[in-house]
Amino acid sequence: MRKIYGLILSGGSGTRLWPLSRENFPKQFLTLHGDKTLLQNTALRMVNMIPLENLRVISGLKFHDLVISQMQNLFGADNLPENFIIEEPCARGTAPAILLAVEELGANDDDVIIVVPSDAFIRNTKTFTEALKIGVKAADEGFIATLGIAPTRPETGFGYIKQGREFAGGYYEAEAFVEKPDLKTAQEYLSEGLYLWNGGIFIFTPKKLYAELEHADGELFALAEKKNLRGNFESVKNISFDNALMEKAKNVAVVPLINSGWSDVGSWDALHDDVLDCDENRNVITGNAVTLESKNCFVYSLEKLAVLNDVDDLIIIDTPDALFVTRRGASQEVRNVVKFLKNNNMHDKV
Repeated sequence: MRKIYGLILSGGSGTRLWPLSRENFPKQFLTLHGDKTLLQNTALRMVNMIPLENLRVISGLKFHDLVISQMQNLFGADNLPENFIIEEPCARGTAPAILLAVEELGANDDDVIIVVPSDAFIRNTKTFTEALKIGVKAADEGFIATLGIAPTRPETGFGYIKQGREFAGGYYEAEAFVEKPDLKTAQEYLSEGLYLWNGGIFIFTPKKLYAELEHADGELFALAEKKNLRGNFESVKNISFDNALMEKAKNVAVVPLINSGWSDVGSWDALHDDVLDCDENRNVITGNAVTLESKNCFVYSLEKLAVLNDVDDLIIIDTPDALFVTRRGASQEVRNVVKFLKNNNMHDKV
């Protein structure tokens, strides 16, 4: 009887929610909504589909203790399966990471593997689970499947998947993978109604994975076929799963994920707009803050009192060692802040 396995990608480091997220404490380990972290909520969504014994986390050595601590707090110290973390020897992108995990998972050719990122927010778990079930069906029928998120705005920060002909069972041909568009193109995608955001969720059998990889990327296939990726990992090229396989594979299905409340939580603006609840003036407050005659602001201040008086469209993030203030709509530019800090020898703030 075939099994279903789950892989959670949690090896990436990032500072898009700086100064709260840091290179050594990226956003998947943060508690941004409710009382659980993004990683913990991802794991809970996965065990709706699969038994905990079939779940693994792909991560690097520097995050090992964080992953174990958060998963033990969630499931209990004695309940995690053996070899729960599949550890990347170094960062080489999602394609080598996923291939390494498949190699070490011990799945049979016709078992189904679901790969999800650890740092997304999904409000409607039931909708997500139902979409995964359709993706599993597509994988059973010989496709590499992916979930495409129904867009809610003309977003220029995401890649897109063009939805093609419909197959029986609720999934569609993935006609094309499109890089991040400009605003005019994104607006056309939204009005056309055939384009979905690429959320980096993959569903496949090992048999189909290797068959598609053989013609999509012969270099990676040669390493994967020898089942010795770990021994050669440092010399493997750095490449994403999309670039290595999905964009070139012949049999790819996409399952639309509709009304799920999905967000990649890729910026403070996204956290304000997509995740957290606003007051009547569209202010979002986390911690100790007061807003007077102010609207459309985001305030994070757990320690000192933050008072906003007669200001609009601000983001204010106060942490013990850094205060970040920017305009709403400009929070993606935090990457320039981080670059400046590094260039000016303030690595301890990053």
